[in-house]
Order: sequence, then C-alpha cells, then structure tokens
Amino acid sequence: MDSSRFDRVFPAQFSGDLKVSWPDEKRIAVMLAFDLDAETMWTTRGDGNADHITNLSRGAYGPVQGVPRILNMLDSFGLKATFFVPGVVADKYPDVVKEIAARGHEIGFHGYFHEEFSTTTCEQENATMERCEKLIRELTGQQMVSHRAPGGVIHDYSLRLFMERGYIASSNWRNSDGPFIHELDGVKIPLVEVPKDSIFDDTAYDFYTDSAPERYELKSPGEMLEIWKEEFDTLADEGRMINFVLHPQFIGRVSRVNMLKELIGYMLSRGAWIDTNRAVAEWVLKESGMLSK
Repeated sequence: MDSSRFDRVFPAQFSGDLKVSWPDEKRIAVMLAFDLDAETMWTTRGDGNADHITNLSRGAYGPVQGVPRILNMLDSFGLKATFFVPGVVADKYPDVVKEIAARGHEIGFHGYFHEEFSTTTCEQENATMERCEKLIRELTGQQMVSHRAPGGVIHDYSLRLFMERGYIASSNWRNSDGPFIHELDGVKIPLVEVPKDSIFDDTAYDFYTDSAPERYELKSPGEMLEIWKEEFDTLADEGRMINFVLHPQFIGRVSRVNMLKELIGYMLSRGAWIDTNRAVAEWVLKESGMLSK
C-alpha cells in the first residue's frame, strides 16, 4: 500500500486522549450496545452454505428469544442501551424494533443487508443510510444518529457522509480506550468516536459454527465475566469508557444474560455511568464546547 492510500484510509485525525469528566462524578462511561444482526449474521458470511436453514434459525433466536430476555434484564436496572439494527431485520421483525424503542432504547445504523463491501460508493452508501433512516423513523419515530458499520467496513468518504447526515456518534475506530472528536480537513466536527474492540465483542468468546468460515470459540460465561471485569477495573481507574458489541443470538442465551446482569451490577457498584451511544456522544460534545449545555 502506498503512503497516500494509507493516509486516505487511515486519516490521522486522532492526536491524543480526550479527557472527559463523566456526569455525576462517575468514573467511567459504559455503553451496552447490541448488534441485532439476526439472520444477517449468517447470510453475509462464508461461501453461501452459511445461510442454510439451521444457521438462519440461530439468527432468528436473537429477536425471538434473546431480545425479550435482554430488554427485561435492562428494565430491572432502569438502563438504556443502543441497538444497532440492519434495515432488513427491522423489516422482518418490526414489532421487535418497535418494542425496543418503546422501552426507551436507541436504534442505531447498521446497514440494510449488513453490507460489508469495501467497494461501496458514496452514492450507494448514502442511499442505504437514507433507506434505513426512513424505515426506523416510520417504525419508531427516532432519527438515527449513531453509526456502527457492518463488519467494521469504513470508507474514505465516511466521515463526511456521517456529518452531512447528522450523525454524532461513530462506533467504528479501535485506536483508543476513550472517546475522541473526529476531524475533517483539519477541522473538528461534531462527531464523537466511541471506540469498540473485539475484546468487548461477545463473538470473540461464544461464536461457534462449523459452517464456513468455521469458528470454534466457546468460553464459559464465567471466563467472559472475569475478562470484562478486569478490563473495566483498570479503565475505570483511568476514567475511560467501554463500548460493548453484543449479539442477542449469543448474549441472549440465559446463562450469558445472567452473566451480563452480574457484570452490570458490578460496574454500577463501582462508579459506572451506563447509557446509550447517543447520550455519551452528546455529553462529550457538550464537555468539549461543541454543544450548548
């Protein structure tokens, strides 16, 4: 890769940690973000035999079984989360998406078909975003402002497109333990990166499939809990943030929801502010003087 291509794909907009004081003197910001990929987890993977009926039914477990269990668990704490929902999933399970929104949770952009193509043009991506935004507005009344790219595929036009479409939260970059404000052409824009990473992605621990591409990761809920607690403790000491990547078809299994409930109790008892991607981005923008307080 030549250096000019590298600079286009990986712009040097991140120049250091953004020190943020979290609300009510909380030690750390935590976002419980759920990727409701459902069947698209399988239809966008592998060589085509990943979408056979048994794997599609695994995807359906997310909206059918996982989401109700997760919503009830969140209600028990009075917490709000972000659900990144592909448009095709919203089309297939409109009542599920309506219920998520009715309980006060944020709906974020996650593609229409969970597209993961690096060749997608700006015009195509803009049309997809417009299609999904219209769908979610009609179902829930929400205007989406948080973005998580399917498969983590970001383009050299993405930041400009996010800004033009009014997004304030991006959960795509992985180069920081804390939030930062993006720059475009050397100027800060009202777009906050709330980074994610595979260490906070449940599929790193519980994604098992013998269909192509095969993955054999199945750790106990206890192992997941210990890793996440250790990460939380140190990041809380540093005043940072965590943005989880959770998939209802996996984390929605009863033993793992119970683990997540234990983790949430642990984090709350140790000074965590737990809220949506949107709420965290709004707070960072206000603290940075880019939104009125």
